[in-house]
Amino acid sequence: MPLIDKILNLPLPVLNHWGYWIVLFGAMLEAIPLVGLFAPGMLIVIIGGFFAKIGILEVGDVIFFASIGAIIGDLIGYSIGKKYGYSFLSKYGKYFFFKKEHFEKTKKLMNHHTGKALIIGRFNSLTRAFAPFVAGTSNIPFIKFIIYNIIGGISWAISFVMIGYIFGKGYEIAAQYIGKFIFIAIVLSAIIIYLYRFINKRKHIFSRYHLYALILNIFSLYLFSKMVEDIIDGELITKLDVWLNAKVVMFWNPFFNKIMIFITNIASPSHLFALSLILFGILIYKKKWYYSLLLLFSMVGGLLFELLTKLIIQRARPENALIEVSGYSFPSGHATMAIIFFSLLLYSFKDDIKNSLLKKGFIIMNIFLFLIIGFSRVYLNVHWFSDIISGFALGLFWLTLLILIFKTIISLSKKTLNMARNFLGGSIKSKKV
Repeated sequence: MPLIDKILNLPLPVLNHWGYWIVLFGAMLEAIPLVGLFAPGMLIVIIGGFFAKIGILEVGDVIFFASIGAIIGDLIGYSIGKKYGYSFLSKYGKYFFFKKEHFEKTKKLMNHHTGKALIIGRFNSLTRAFAPFVAGTSNIPFIKFIIYNIIGGISWAISFVMIGYIFGKGYEIAAQYIGKFIFIAIVLSAIIIYLYRFINKRKHIFSRYHLYALILNIFSLYLFSKMVEDIIDGELITKLDVWLNAKVVMFWNPFFNKIMIFITNIASPSHLFALSLILFGILIYKKKWYYSLLLLFSMVGGLLFELLTKLIIQRARPENALIEVSGYSFPSGHATMAIIFFSLLLYSFKDDIKNSLLKKGFIIMNIFLFLIIGFSRVYLNVHWFSDIISGFALGLFWLTLLILIFKTIISLSKKTLNMARNFLGGSIKSKKV
């Protein structure tokens, strides 16, 4: 049985007990003014439909909880609008990048077509977060509102749950041809690319090198999923693993053996973590706060993902290792942590080196170090070749993803902080006057 089937057939207490409540909460957030502009409620409901198709949740229950969440969210939005009116948006909207034209568009639609605004408007990403609020500010009768609210909430829930359900069917069909893990990687890639374009189109925060990070992120995600799929299905890469495992023994000799054992010991995940603490201290001392946080999250997250993947895949190591090792083989922890550490070392200090020749040497040295660490694991036959490739891919994916996430959070936080400062500054001035 393929690995994904084993995972899906395991007891899933978290999803079974909390999955429906997550759907309800996500749907509820969609209709709350301001918050609904950013809440991924629609995506959560679609995922709920997907889980229903593959047998984790019940489709009827997902629709029920999504409907209840949508209706409750609308009631909250209506109540806020009824009690506070437009002053609520003018006071707090600046912290959520609120645009007045979104509100005016919804208000105009509400005045002319109440039913259309509350039912069809729910399917529009701009009007969805304001329609119930505008209904409250416009003094739409509660009975009239609740009727349209129930119709719209149920219609919206059914529509997006079924999108996920149909997508689940497509997943099963596509997985037969391209593999389940590759299909998941394609979907994740599409989501990452969409979010990148969505954020950059509105906020213009990414530079050219962030585009390179995105390309590396997508490539490494595909490569990792391809390795997982091929290993589970016993594809060509596993035959290459066996061939290299047999051939490398021919090159063993005492001199090279000592060198490779030294490299693999000095570059163990525990030693790299110790080096990371030293690097973290240096970054703090030099006030490179961004790089220090990136180092912390990337090393800890990389280790956790690597260990989790080993527990899921449970691939046995080669039996003819030159040194004694234990634990599962896939992916290589040495490779995962090495590419994260040395890539971050390069990323943190390359711009501090002004001499062109020294900078090129620094770049080549860091690349060589994580490659030789990976090579030492194959040479010693403690890992299969595909374990190393997968470790590099996993580490690179996680690091580039964090770079994009950090850039987004920092840029948006700066804009929010500046707006808060302007708001507070204006308030102080008005009080003085």
